[in-house]
Amino acid sequence: MRHIARREELSPELVRSEVGRGRMIVPANVNHPNLEPMCIGVASRCKINSNIGNSAVLSNVEEELEKLRYSVKYGADTVMDLSTGGDIPAIRKAILDASQVPIGTVPIYEALSRVRRVEDLSARVMLDVIEEQAEQGVDYMTIHAGVLVQHIPLTTRRITGIVSRGGSILAEWMVKEPPPEHALRVLRRHLQDLPEVRRLLLAGGRTGVPAAWRMPATRPSSPN
Repeated sequence: MRHIARREELSPELVRSEVGRGRMIVPANVNHPNLEPMCIGVASRCKINSNIGNSAVLSNVEEELEKLRYSVKYGADTVMDLSTGGDIPAIRKAILDASQVPIGTVPIYEALSRVRRVEDLSARVMLDVIEEQAEQGVDYMTIHAGVLVQHIPLTTRRITGIVSRGGSILAEWMVKEPPPEHALRVLRRHLQDLPEVRRLLLAGGRTGVPAAWRMPATRPSSPN
């Protein structure tokens, strides 16, 4: 708290108070030893996040580390590893070992890489990924949970559908998974039982990020 207060030019008492009120967070996993603690909140300076990560067909560990270095050099306060293919755990470990800023992830990306199809996902796969990432040292995770299955049909009027990648994966999973054990319900029920999750910050992902809608055609109004 004192270190963060010095960085932000705030008093330690204010930092503690804001954290206690839920208006400030400290994304810091005890398994991330190189981390320099920082905070995000109303009373602190504005923070910048940078997204990096490899795909199944492009990039490698060295390229991701170069992205990390450039991100920090040009002002990123936090970095998210959004890798979707290749050896995701190895890439993430290299990033964590090299990073002094908090590292975040979107667990559903790695969960999807472990199965053949979206409908093969399960709450157990998701929970395993979350726990493994927490044990590895990830400081914060985005969990896409901001949608109910009955709301998914409302996105069909959108020109671009659900534009959030994690949100679209979750929506497809929920639609294809038979009730009553919808993935989201199981995830909410068991997430708090994972001991490693208590060491990091969980952020709610905006599953239904605003997108373009189809609007009915209207005739131009009369100049009179």
